This record gives sequence, structure tokens and C-alpha cells, in this order.
Amino acid sequence: MKAQNSAEEVNVSFNKDIQFPPLRPLNEFLFDKTRFELPNYNDLPKWNNRIFANLLYFQSNYFLILLSFLLLTSCFKTQEMIIGFVILAICGFLAAIMVSKEEKLLAIRREHPYAILIVLVGVAYCFITYLPFVIVALFSLCFPLLIILIHASTRLRGLNNKLNQKFFEGVIRETVMAKILHVLNVEAKAV
Repeated sequence: MKAQNSAEEVNVSFNKDIQFPPLRPLNEFLFDKTRFELPNYNDLPKWNNRIFANLLYFQSNYFLILLSFLLLTSCFKTQEMIIGFVILAICGFLAAIMVSKEEKLLAIRREHPYAILIVLVGVAYCFITYLPFVIVALFSLCFPLLIILIHASTRLRGLNNKLNQKFFEGVIRETVMAKILHVLNVEAKAV
């Protein structure tokens, strides 16, 4: 892990493809009450741009919130979280296999329909049996995401945020949040 000193880069680089911006000061992130305002719901492009810019500018703070909440929840509900995430991973893996159009998987589904049915019923049974654990796992993941989206929606963009987006536009694309937003097919529109 190294920090680069050039004016082009103030991010912490773990390799040349993944970078993390520095943590923003707590005063700038949370305590400046004049910088919070409900968004204009009638101007969706401007609201989307605000969310996008805040997600990129405060991404290290947001990841810290998510990680802190996951660690806090796992301290109190370790077994529930592990089992819940395992069940969710199995369900996601099985869903990906079921909708896959790969020839090998299509052949397996055609040749062994009863085995596939038994696996589906077994996974559904595990999901229903461990539903409280799945709910704990989903809550521990979705609640901080809700807090992050509320903060990104209500936090007004400051001068630092706007300058950072303009000057480091190429560098911002190499950050973790930018890569996540790119995978989700989210792009900022100039507003």
C-alpha cells in the first residue's frame, strides 16, 4: 500500500487498478448542518448528480460506515450473519445457474430435471428454515446502504466536492466506488 505524492493523485493505491480516496473530515462529512438540504424531487437529473458526486467524494467514509456496521452486527450476531450470508450466496449461485444459457448447464438441466428439482426444494427449505438469519444478514447490509443513500441525497455538494470531481475526473474512475457504479451502469450527467 503506498500513497502517491503527485498533484494528479491523492488517493491511496493498493495497485494500479484500485485506489481509495482519503477519509473526509468528520466536520465536512457530518457536522456541518448548513450543508444538508432535502433534494428537489422535481429535478431528478440534478438529484442524481448530487448522489453520484457525493458517493464518489465521500466513498471512503461510506465504506467505513458499511464496514463498521457489518463488524458491529457480526459482534452480536456472528452465527446468524455467517449462516445468512452463506444461504444468500447459495441462493444467488443457484439462481445464476438456473438462468445461465451456457450449453453445459442447459444440458445438465435437461438431463437431470428431478435432481435439479430436489436441489431447488432443498435450497428453498434451507432458505425458509434459516429465514431469520437471512433477514439479519440482509439488514446488516441494507441498513447502512440506506443511511449512505440518505446522506448522499441530502448532502449538498461543497466547493471541494465540485473541484475534486472536475480536477480528478480520470483518477476518480479508478476508485472502488467508481468501479461499483460502472458495474451497476450508473453514469453522471453534467448538470
